[in-house]
Amino acid sequence: MKIVTLLLLAAFAGLTQPVPARAGVNVERQGAENPMVEVARSTIYGGVAGLMIGGAIALIDDSHDDASVLKWGFAGGTFLGFGVGLVSVLTRPEPTGLIDIEKGRAHLAFAPPRPTRSGGLALDVVAIRF
Repeated sequence: MKIVTLLLLAAFAGLTQPVPARAGVNVERQGAENPMVEVARSTIYGGVAGLMIGGAIALIDDSHDDASVLKWGFAGGTFLGFGVGLVSVLTRPEPTGLIDIEKGRAHLAFAPPRPTRSGGLALDVVAIRF
């Protein structure tokens, strides 16, 4: 009876070990999702948001120079927008296909189907990296 209990405990302990996930993320990028365009857009939006926040602070607080508040709001928003855009581009998932060609060799990647905007499913069959 002890051996059966020990075997069951060993089997249960083996089942509770974490299994590394092998998942591929499919992302369909349009022309506007070019990394440079995305970073530039985030930088511009950050500058505009900083200018608006600086303007709101300048309207509320009479003790500071309005031009200085607007200047630092714009500068801070621009740098923050640039940082957010850069992090967004550098951390987004890399798309995969069903057949992945890397350095001239093909291997299967088994990418799952993904939903489309029209309500259907799409399956990326080939992805090429140079």
